[in-house]
Amino acid sequence: MCLEKLKMLREEPSPETRLQICDGNEEELHFMSIREKENFRYFRALKKSSNDDSVPAQSSKSKPLIQRVPFTLSEKKNFKKYFEPRVVAIGPLHHGNRRLQPAEKAKLKLSVLFTEEHRVAEHVLYKKIKQDIGYLKECYKPEDIEDYDDEELAWMFFVDGCAVLKAIHYSTKSEQEKQKDELNIKVDILAFAQVDLFMLENQLPFRVLELLINSVHDAKDLRESIDVFIDNKIKRTIAEGKKGKPRQDQDHTHLLGLLRERLLAKTNNKNESTKTIIGKLLLSCGPKQQQCHKTFRSINELKEAGIRVTPSETSSLRDVNFYVGFLGTLKIPRIVVDDSTGSKFMNLVAYEMCPDFKNDFAVTSYLCFLDTLIDTAQDVKELRHAGMLLNYLGSDQEVADLFNNITTDLVPDLEMYHDATDKIREYCDNPWTTCIAKAYYTHFSTPWSFLGFLGVLMGLLFTAIQAYYSMRKATMGQR
Repeated sequence: MCLEKLKMLREEPSPETRLQICDGNEEELHFMSIREKENFRYFRALKKSSNDDSVPAQSSKSKPLIQRVPFTLSEKKNFKKYFEPRVVAIGPLHHGNRRLQPAEKAKLKLSVLFTEEHRVAEHVLYKKIKQDIGYLKECYKPEDIEDYDDEELAWMFFVDGCAVLKAIHYSTKSEQEKQKDELNIKVDILAFAQVDLFMLENQLPFRVLELLINSVHDAKDLRESIDVFIDNKIKRTIAEGKKGKPRQDQDHTHLLGLLRERLLAKTNNKNESTKTIIGKLLLSCGPKQQQCHKTFRSINELKEAGIRVTPSETSSLRDVNFYVGFLGTLKIPRIVVDDSTGSKFMNLVAYEMCPDFKNDFAVTSYLCFLDTLIDTAQDVKELRHAGMLLNYLGSDQEVADLFNNITTDLVPDLEMYHDATDKIREYCDNPWTTCIAKAYYTHFSTPWSFLGFLGVLMGLLFTAIQAYYSMRKATMGQR
């Protein structure tokens, strides 16, 4: 097979072996140097492998592969902390890390508690994993698991899968239930472990969790605990709002993939950028054509243009809309920023960048859009005061730096929010909306400015009345 021959080429085969790589007319290459011949043979190998019907296509269920973080992200020193597990290794990619060895006992203890809680024999669960090991291995690149045989992988999946399910189930219990089910594991380890569960290189195939869940009697309870766990994670990312549900027939890849699906799932609400009658009237009064459109850079600039920010109805990152009325209204989901925000979003971005994952880069596009709104600490302050951003990270400057840094070199899908951004630009281009916005923010944006404006207006009214009666009195005196 050509794919096998390509592997031979990558492993620097001998000159005799190179002559066997891929079929081709060697007479056509007789006038070329050895390097040129190798280049053409490699090119033909790729060409043949891409058209070879005998090469079986990878099962769609195993796509995308659980891969390592793309080099364009992992090579950045400031980003390494987002991708390296802090306390626990899940799966084979970080299994041999000595720094994470202390958590191995905790994982084994959680696995024992899982089997005891659900009254299932450990060898039954292990057998389920071992029988499906061929499928599970396809979820990884061969070079990432070449150091493990089937027995080692099956045992690893068994222990890690049971530990993950036990940790998830425990975290969703009430405080009273937790006291009865004491784990005797330090709280900080559990807290960091929950962050580690959503790292790209720390994922288990969701199939492992399904095999274990289907092997216990209270499978429904375990599935519901995963849903609650993901919902809680969303609440710590995007506050409030209706939560959409992914399609029931959709195959989940891993927990990180499930989190992404839920963050992007939209409800049945119609969320399209619209113009009210007043908005259409105002925009129709503006110039019909312009050679150059204004660009918006931050929340403060939008405010100066008369645009306010309010929360969207859902927690979906796709739910970004712009409404034109007396003032412009940009609706976006409320966001929660804490110590886990950088890790969460960067691993979602890394997941979207995996070459085997065909997607629309929705999370990447959302972060880039948010970066256009947040330029300085003052923008973060405006979002906080509007109730649109909950800051549990630190100072407003730290939040601004976070989003400015994590979006460096990211490439968004410009079509994702084009409907909203086009209407924002149209609104900013119109001089009428700008004048109305300045008048509003000068006289009506706060109660004090409104009272001041009302006082001036009443003063002018009394002055006019006084002048009227003075003139009338003078006229009567002349008579």
